[in-house]
Amino acid sequence: MFSLFIINSDSVAWPKKFDAPQVKYKKTKLESYYKYTTQSYTIFSDQIIREDIIARIATVAESVNVAMDLFPITLQKNMKDDNKSSQIIRLYSNKSEYLKSGAAKGTVGYFDGRSREVKINQEYLLGDERKKFSLNQKHQFRVLVHELVHQSMGDQFYALPVWMREGIAEYFSATHFSPGRYNFSMATQHIKDQIQYLCNLENKDELQAPNLRLITMMSSKDWDKDTIMNKDRAYAKYASSLLLSHYLIEMSSRNFKGMRIFLDESLKNYHNIQMKKNKKPRINQSILWGDKNLSKIEFQIYQYWKSKGLIIKFIGKSN
Repeated sequence: MFSLFIINSDSVAWPKKFDAPQVKYKKTKLESYYKYTTQSYTIFSDQIIREDIIARIATVAESVNVAMDLFPITLQKNMKDDNKSSQIIRLYSNKSEYLKSGAAKGTVGYFDGRSREVKINQEYLLGDERKKFSLNQKHQFRVLVHELVHQSMGDQFYALPVWMREGIAEYFSATHFSPGRYNFSMATQHIKDQIQYLCNLENKDELQAPNLRLITMMSSKDWDKDTIMNKDRAYAKYASSLLLSHYLIEMSSRNFKGMRIFLDESLKNYHNIQMKKNKKPRINQSILWGDKNLSKIEFQIYQYWKSKGLIIKFIGKSN
């Protein structure tokens, strides 16, 4: 049943792992904040950051573009390819300032679509000894990688349905296990670990996640509203999106079928809308599924992950 998970010999080489070199940065003290500059990023912080920590943050940041570019499908694309401006990350040591930046309550980081900046609650990255706040490195940088993927997608981010851009971001945050290091050949184990950790599951527990039809119908507004209304289960829809994105990445895109076509057509559609040419609704997602329906895909996902020790129950009404 799962033979499609084997790489087709005629397909483009699929990345197994990526280990980014340590990144050099330049520190500048300005009037009320510090600026750390790397080749592609400008990182602003209202307090000085220890050298070993900013080195890890800079390495994580520079790794994202390269890791995404390894895939033989266009996950990141701007309408203007000559845009070489530095991407911006803002770190907030004060929670109230972080919230004033536009962050939603209960979050630790987000991608600001208006400014195209990544904004992170600095405490999540640096920890707070007074509160004994600490995470292992995989989860410490999970949110940063997730939001940097959104930023690195460029216009592709705006072209895609919300579940896909969130699922892709979760895929990279799951496979990122140490600053600037990714292991795609162990994606299944990394994804299982991430879902169990964020949904507080034991091996015997069942993941209850929104069904795929419900997820694929959600608008950005619906997604944000659901996160506010269902704070206790906020990660459940991310889990569904991650599982569906993993299904597509591992099974379809290696043969350059549905996902590649959908990415290309969605970006063209977005470009036409921006240029006010023939405004059309989003590209039909059935391109992604081919001759399968979502119920069959749910069953395949369920069977695959059951064999890996993760029990999934897709729930919810889609009409």
